[in-house]
Amino acid sequence: MPASAFQAAVRIGVRLLQRTTRQLGLTEEGGEFLVRCRTALEAIRAAEDVAGDGASGVVRVTATAAFAQRQIAPRLPRFLARHPGISVQVLTSDDVLDLVERRIDVAMRQAPLVDSRLIARPLVPDARILCASPAYLARIGTPRDPLDLADHACLTVGDPRPTHWRLCRGGESVDVSIRSAVGGIDGEICHAAALADGGIAMKAAWDVVEDVRAGRLVRILPDWWGGRDRWVRLVYPARLHQARRVRAFIAFMEAEMTQALAACATLDLFEAPEPAKPSGRPRTARNRAEPTPAESGPG
Repeated sequence: MPASAFQAAVRIGVRLLQRTTRQLGLTEEGGEFLVRCRTALEAIRAAEDVAGDGASGVVRVTATAAFAQRQIAPRLPRFLARHPGISVQVLTSDDVLDLVERRIDVAMRQAPLVDSRLIARPLVPDARILCASPAYLARIGTPRDPLDLADHACLTVGDPRPTHWRLCRGGESVDVSIRSAVGGIDGEICHAAALADGGIAMKAAWDVVEDVRAGRLVRILPDWWGGRDRWVRLVYPARLHQARRVRAFIAFMEAEMTQALAACATLDLFEAPEPAKPSGRPRTARNRAEPTPAESGPG
């Protein structure tokens, strides 16, 4: 808590903190006081933004490492050339960071919103697709049916390693048994292994679009998708005022990603996602055990 806020609390005689032998925390009054202080500081920042030209300061952004490296970082020089007074700080994490606590202006997330303090809106469609290198497919063969995946080396994300992948086609879904040849908690591991002819990966389309375009990876089972309702979403704190530097960055990325989506239309990597509808229990391929959840971490 800022020293000025603490001094103000001393003047009004309010206990803000409570200490035990194990931890230090805010009292109920302290929590409310902190919220009001943050609101006041935000109002001051908003006033300063309005008084100035608004095109200056730091934009704090978060995204997965793969999305940031492939879709954000290469575009930043063009953004900075248009807005020389702005700098961009990118925080990469496959975990969902607390935007309010970390003072992050905007996130680009490939997962649904769960925090009521935030606002989310779709940026571009996303998808999870199956892909492998041409050399691997030439050596082992190309799957023609989801059941064929059981005979292939699969490259997975998650700990423990998933034993099933859930695939969707229209209103149909199927859980297929897989053998994880290479696994990790970082999607870049299976990406690198796929490029090195190591097997079949389920990847976010925006992570592999350039590899597919260049022929380094080939999409397999093109009628099947890894889950439904996949979008890249812009997520930001619900504030009365959004700084002009943040609005400029959001507008820039919206234009850039819309253009990128149009440029890869012929690659057949995306479908217009629809809200998931209730469906029957998915069948499980080659395994009578209860299906496990589909791999849901960053790909």
